[in-house]
Amino acid sequence: MEIDDCLKVLGEEIDASIYIYDVDEIERLIEKSNNLLSDDDSPNNTIINFYKANCYSALSHGKEAEISWKQRDRIFEILHLRKSVSSAYFSQQHPVFQGKVLTNLGIALSKLGRPVEALKSLNDALDIIPDFAMASGNYGVAAYHYAVSLYDQGHAYVINGFAKSSLHNAVAKGSLWDSGPYPEAEAQFKQYISLIDDYYDGGADSNKAEQDRFDDELSEEELIYRRWCLDKKLYLSPLNDVCNFSVAGHDVIHLPSHVYKIGEDPRFPNYYNLLKQEYVTARYMLYEAVSFNRIHLSDKDVLLLSGCSGGSFGYRNEQLKIAYRMTYSLFDKIALFLNDYLRIGLDIGKVTFKSIWTKKVGKKFELRDCFIGNDNWPLRGLYFLSRDLFDKKFSESALPDAKELLDIRNRLEHRFLTLQEFGQYDESGEIHAHIELEELELKAYRIISMAREALIYLSLAMHREERKLSEDREESEFIYPLQSEPIEILE
Repeated sequence: MEIDDCLKVLGEEIDASIYIYDVDEIERLIEKSNNLLSDDDSPNNTIINFYKANCYSALSHGKEAEISWKQRDRIFEILHLRKSVSSAYFSQQHPVFQGKVLTNLGIALSKLGRPVEALKSLNDALDIIPDFAMASGNYGVAAYHYAVSLYDQGHAYVINGFAKSSLHNAVAKGSLWDSGPYPEAEAQFKQYISLIDDYYDGGADSNKAEQDRFDDELSEEELIYRRWCLDKKLYLSPLNDVCNFSVAGHDVIHLPSHVYKIGEDPRFPNYYNLLKQEYVTARYMLYEAVSFNRIHLSDKDVLLLSGCSGGSFGYRNEQLKIAYRMTYSLFDKIALFLNDYLRIGLDIGKVTFKSIWTKKVGKKFELRDCFIGNDNWPLRGLYFLSRDLFDKKFSESALPDAKELLDIRNRLEHRFLTLQEFGQYDESGEIHAHIELEELELKAYRIISMAREALIYLSLAMHREERKLSEDREESEFIYPLQSEPIEILE
């Protein structure tokens, strides 16, 4: 049987087994899919990974409650959808296929509490097919859940305006349903429109965002930088996840209102100040590294010898390396914040973004008690983001290049990593390795985007925890709210 026929049969078998929810058959078809995968990237792998993702999606619906922090099948679904998208042959597939893969990826990420990444994937689907109903509708759903998790109601209003507009596009006449109308989905999208209208009395509107403009007094240099940040979606503002208008061009997110016991050190705003400052500094260093002339005045009259490795050296390259390392270090500092705020009690010297979530029980690592059953959606998102980067042995990471991202960080910190304009030398050893300049830039964008995502979830997770604490707090408990003022940075 030809491979195309095999794939067609495989797809039909998977659809049939999912329809009747035959778990044994679904798991058998996953193994069958594995046997069809080739070792090298190929057009068929793109399709097979999509089929495998559908299998894991079906298994996750049947075995795992959506609020559960144990989402092994959902993680494998996301992994194989990402593998499909990252294939060099993905863009050669039919637009509807691309739209379905990206839409399913966005839905899965949103269910794990990661609306930032979900909205990006759903927006990518809409860039390919603007009237794709499932992408548009689920964009609205993800944006709604993001909005209701915010502490800033002004931002929630604007984001729900985008959510409402997207939901209306999904149910509009002429929208594209890849396999015909889907009444259950259409009914759900209309329900979310009603939820938004009821909350805002019909007033949620995204037009307000478009009317904002940058200050006319900004220099051309600053405008270029701000536009770069907006287009890369790197501002610490939830609005930057739904638009790149100037209203989103501010690092406005901070900590929500919260309280301390009498005599307790009001330390968390300063923790967050430090996290934000390191992030925006790393962001600007990345901007300079990729945007400015590569020859810097500090490079003049510096004697370097040819190492016969095609290495590219200079100040801009070191800026890129520092931005990567500086960004990566934020994750462990976020773990320190969580350890203190949630009173986990882990020894400070042992706190990492990997260790904060689990404890060793016998020979296994299990989720800490404070997370089990916790309905804090942004906190779950932060946890699953950590699983992308720091899963044990990377055997269950949903990010295909997670190990490579960590290896780059370790080489930058502790070993030697030579940047090359072109990848003419690829010999790598324990001490020294090579990487193309363009590839490191792409990895740096990925890491800084994930750090931004983590900082946003940290703030929103604290907001959710404070709301729960206020509901459980006894009236006789002596507390005081934080009254803080913005720090004025003098020019």
